[in-house]
Amino acid sequence: MTKRPPLTCHVLDTATGKPAANVVCSVYRIDKETSTTTSEPFAMARTDADGRVPQWTLDPTPSRRQQLEELGIVQDTTSGQLCWESMPLGTYKIRFQAGQYYKSLGQRNFHPFIDIVFTVDDSTHYHIPLLLSNYGYTTYRGS
Repeated sequence: MTKRPPLTCHVLDTATGKPAANVVCSVYRIDKETSTTTSEPFAMARTDADGRVPQWTLDPTPSRRQQLEELGIVQDTTSGQLCWESMPLGTYKIRFQAGQYYKSLGQRNFHPFIDIVFTVDDSTHYHIPLLLSNYGYTTYRGS
């Protein structure tokens, strides 16, 4: 079994009262000096049938390995797979592709994507729930 990453998320569609499956989620690091977001995400996933992201697909680009190591992502010496071991202190963003989700359902919505920016200030696990509807959303720090 794969170890739980330091960041997970969960998306619920409050209009239907059900989990939001197949929502594309991307994780970015925000530079503390300039407050700018990296141009490419370092982790991506789709929510599962329960609306959760239990594991992330990590950027496999060899030229970005040093950057990934700085983000707590290391290569497992046994399997060769990338593993997200920790999240360094700092500011991050998860982008949820709400427009794609509602388009797949044949519905209209107001927010094409939702960016949730948050600060990691300790080494505990971070869980970011998103309560989503066609014309609004809310979030909080989960457990």
